[in-house]
Amino acid sequence: MKKYIRILSLLTALLMTGSALVSCAGEKEPSSEEIQNEPVTADPSEDSSAPETEESEETRPRHALDLDAIDFGGDELHSIAPNWQGYKYYFFADEANGNAMNDAVYSRRIKTEDALNIVIINTFEADLGAVVSTAKANVLSGDTTYDLVFNHCIQGNASLVSQGYLYNLDLLPYIDMKADWWNRTQMDALRLGKNTYFAVNDMMLPCPAVILFNKELIRDNQLDNPYDLVYEGRWTLDSMGDLARAVTMDYNGDGVMDINDQYGLAADGWGSSCYINFMTGAGQFITSRTDEGRVRLDFNTEKTQSIFELFAGLATENVIYAPPSNDEDVILRLETGRVLFQILFLDKVETLRDCEVDFGILTYPKFDEQQKDYINLDWGGLLAVPRIISDPALIGAAMELLAWESGNEVIPAFYDLVLAGKLARDEDSARMLDIIFDTIAYEVGGNYFGFDTGVNDLFYSLPRLAVNRKSSDFSSLYKKLEKPSVKDIELFYKNLDRIEEKDG
Repeated sequence: MKKYIRILSLLTALLMTGSALVSCAGEKEPSSEEIQNEPVTADPSEDSSAPETEESEETRPRHALDLDAIDFGGDELHSIAPNWQGYKYYFFADEANGNAMNDAVYSRRIKTEDALNIVIINTFEADLGAVVSTAKANVLSGDTTYDLVFNHCIQGNASLVSQGYLYNLDLLPYIDMKADWWNRTQMDALRLGKNTYFAVNDMMLPCPAVILFNKELIRDNQLDNPYDLVYEGRWTLDSMGDLARAVTMDYNGDGVMDINDQYGLAADGWGSSCYINFMTGAGQFITSRTDEGRVRLDFNTEKTQSIFELFAGLATENVIYAPPSNDEDVILRLETGRVLFQILFLDKVETLRDCEVDFGILTYPKFDEQQKDYINLDWGGLLAVPRIISDPALIGAAMELLAWESGNEVIPAFYDLVLAGKLARDEDSARMLDIIFDTIAYEVGGNYFGFDTGVNDLFYSLPRLAVNRKSSDFSSLYKKLEKPSVKDIELFYKNLDRIEEKDG
């Protein structure tokens, strides 16, 4: 696989699917149900053992920008972003400092600035909500300071779209959304109306959650190798649960299961969002699509109930360690040697570089062996353009070139140097990263409604109800939250329809 070139938009010549994806040109479009709930899938015939052909800047497809004819006279391109997650490390750089990732990001910026004769300036906001409030305030006042808005994966996305604060990206000049460095299918995944408001391209590096496993506990207990289970298609929720049960024990023999004992599964904090990935990994999303392509609440299923019963059972059996708070001294971590599986966001794996425990990285499991593909939920941010802008041509050209340039240095640095080279401790973990990035998907219901009153409690119900409260009574929770959740979605569409009808 040419892993350097694609992370989110792999194999665009094939039928690509994802959480609300559409087919490529010339292919039959999938049904609305398929569009909602399937992952991006790599070519199963691809031989991962075959030598890779690395594409350089000279050999990979080139953008269609006529740079000799484009000159913006030193104008500035301003972006705003929260000081959060990958934005802090992988998106912006003011100078070269010898770090491969930083220098690749800086090189992308300088090449784009020089090619277009522009100056790129980013402003970080410490508070997630400040990005949304600033973007809204600027649109309302006609202030065109910011050209790009790098937002959180959930915070404010629904209101930005449905209340008319974002620009229709389909109208920007210079952007070639059919090019490899754009993921038209994933942008359609995030499109709930007629227009495209969020950009998914090679600049938008994903941030999935991953499962780390303690190899020493696997060996000491003579258990099935999780890597083999993944490769054989047998890495499922049940097989993970069986392994987790096998190692759980009252480690100090005091008759009380607490932080001093050994567990099969632990998270990187109380109520961890990473538990949600078990739902999406099993192909269970908050919403599905109607025949008209609109999202609807579709979470009260037999599969959801089955997953709740599994995790509530594991919690009741003390197989899962659920910390009472997010305080560091009550969180049980892999480096203690007393956790088999730890779930956390990939960017946090870097903190374990000096960990003495021999560990590996895993994709999230499938629901069962009949499920075709592994699915890994992306928690990375979303990129948009404010509705009121002064120079669409500058913004379009800059977005196109930044996306294209990302494939030259940034993606290789991100994948090989930061991930496969530094975080992955063995060849199998590097292959797991291939699988994870080849099967990235969005949870559209979460991206838009994850912080809304009703949907929020459903979205986070697995960690809150099954894990922390050890309850499998999902049906009662759903009965309570169904009406407010449906209302949130209906209100969104009411507002969006009004905005898009007004725009024509």
